[in-house]
Amino acid sequence: MLSALLLVTCNLMAAEVTAPPAKIENPVKESNLTQVVLAPEAAKRLGIVTTKLEKRRLTRTRLFGGEITLPALNGSGKGNKQSVYTILPSLAPAELVRLAQSQIDADGQVEQAKVQVQSAQIALNRAEQMRRDKVGTERSVDDARIQLGLAEANLKTAHERRDLLGPALLDVNNRSTFWVRVPVYVDDVPGLNTTVKAQVGGLTNSSENATRLAVPVAAPPSANPAAATVDLFYEVKNSDASLRPGQRVGVSIPLRSEDENLVVPWSALVYDVNGGSWIYQALQANVYQRRRVQVLRVVDDQAAVTGDIVAGIEVVSMGVAELFGTEFGVGK
Repeated sequence: MLSALLLVTCNLMAAEVTAPPAKIENPVKESNLTQVVLAPEAAKRLGIVTTKLEKRRLTRTRLFGGEITLPALNGSGKGNKQSVYTILPSLAPAELVRLAQSQIDADGQVEQAKVQVQSAQIALNRAEQMRRDKVGTERSVDDARIQLGLAEANLKTAHERRDLLGPALLDVNNRSTFWVRVPVYVDDVPGLNTTVKAQVGGLTNSSENATRLAVPVAAPPSANPAAATVDLFYEVKNSDASLRPGQRVGVSIPLRSEDENLVVPWSALVYDVNGGSWIYQALQANVYQRRRVQVLRVVDDQAAVTGDIVAGIEVVSMGVAELFGTEFGVGK
């Protein structure tokens, strides 16, 4: 009897170990989801358009904060001269007033130096004429030439001093071009493609923010040791006069990336009530199957996705929402 009791107990324990705590009947894999079969008239009415899923490089960008500044190069005479104004992080209103006064004084010194050059040139012409008329000396001509050289040197110095103060602050409202200064952490710079155009817009990546192209420019090198940042400069057009010096903007700079991803049009994606992202694969004419994907990133109207999909398959690019509604009984 003891042996029989032990045998029954072991059988009960084995049954408890092998019995699963839960059992799922008729499991359905996502690869075997319901197929939507449309009549040719229904496909035409829903406006179904398909495109091939392709694998290619999709440019990635990173958003940085930037500041609208005046150009750090001021053209005057031959070539562009460096200005110290825009390589400064910021200027207080009182400092801006003093800078404007300094610019006005420098403009006056340039005009005064021009008058001195003209006067010295007249004196030299008179001395040369007197020498030709035998009433002047060679020394007077040499002295006049020296005075002209000094006047021209003073004019060059005045131009250099004025260029150093940058563009006129009083004309800033009429400028059609500004620069954007973008402080970037030093370790992030190698991963940025700073030789191509960037996008200037709002401080967020919202699709409602209007953006404009910004061209990289070769500016005087500047950095902030305390913040471990270096400054990148871009030129942006201000034809609509909506930008102001000191304004904070968002700058999307392309990244250096060699990765290739599966890319679909943004219109090919549809989201369910739980936030899951899906595409519809065209299996054959008017036969479609929903496939789950994960969105890696979105650039303009293209989305990089991953999932149980391969390049070359046909996916629905137009009429996706209508097809989703048809599958769940709320379509046309």
